[in-house]
Amino acid sequence: MEIATKCPICETLGNAIPVYPSNVDDTSFSTEVFSARRLPDRRHYQWVRCNSCTLLRSDPVLDVDLEKLYVESTFDYSTEVDGLKRTYFDLVMKALSGKKLKKSIFEVGGGNGFFLEAAKDGGFLSVAGVEPSTEAINAAREDIKPTMIASMMKSGVLTPNSFEVGTMFHTLDHLPDPVGTLKDCYEALASDGVFIVAVHNERSWSAKLMKERSPIIDVEHTHLYTRKSGEALFKKAGFIDVKSGAYNNHYSLAYILHLIPISRAFRKKVLESSIGTMLSKIKVVVPLGNMWIAGTKP
Repeated sequence: MEIATKCPICETLGNAIPVYPSNVDDTSFSTEVFSARRLPDRRHYQWVRCNSCTLLRSDPVLDVDLEKLYVESTFDYSTEVDGLKRTYFDLVMKALSGKKLKKSIFEVGGGNGFFLEAAKDGGFLSVAGVEPSTEAINAAREDIKPTMIASMMKSGVLTPNSFEVGTMFHTLDHLPDPVGTLKDCYEALASDGVFIVAVHNERSWSAKLMKERSPIIDVEHTHLYTRKSGEALFKKAGFIDVKSGAYNNHYSLAYILHLIPISRAFRKKVLESSIGTMLSKIKVVVPLGNMWIAGTKP
């Protein structure tokens, strides 16, 4: 059954211009498709742009049990973890702008807790994670695993008013109710706590260049943001001192190939060959069109 979606910022239903037509089919909703950093296959819902606030969203969507898909999703990006740890920890330090907040931090949708490892090793005294995938949690480092909660983010999952910092990396784009989830994260923060997300920038050079062929135009994504719309979303959830910025990714050349919109069969063949193994060992720092948004709880 198709469900019309409402703009989470201006709350209008309809009132949007079609941008890309839907191409989903019966194979578009599986555990593999909803596993993090899978090989892109360019399946997506219809994308529309809101006439009021210009937010890009999927509309309509199908009535799918997303929680079940994410609970059963797999952990398939272990070769990129070191680069991701460095990228996200540096991003958080940049977004905190020198604030000395290192007592407690939580992460929503953190896979096997690799960022929590970086946070703990980087001086945070207490860490916690909310992650629906049981396979990912089972792959967590032994000292991190007990700090992780197997759940989607909901009100009450984390103790209210108890964390100095909260984070969410490339998860906000997937949420059907981003404002509701941001409010749940807001609830977990102490006063003057800071919440930081990383998301795709749908107006970045790479998104403009590749358009519908961009890996961010994907069935997993429900909304795609710009710095303006991302900041507006944070303000709607109650955050103040909202700011945003671009960041670079630390990736292997193999992962860059993973993202390029060429033949999926060709990419898979190369990545599974000795050439793919070689490319996975060559690390680069690249501006792929991602951004961070941060806001403070009053």
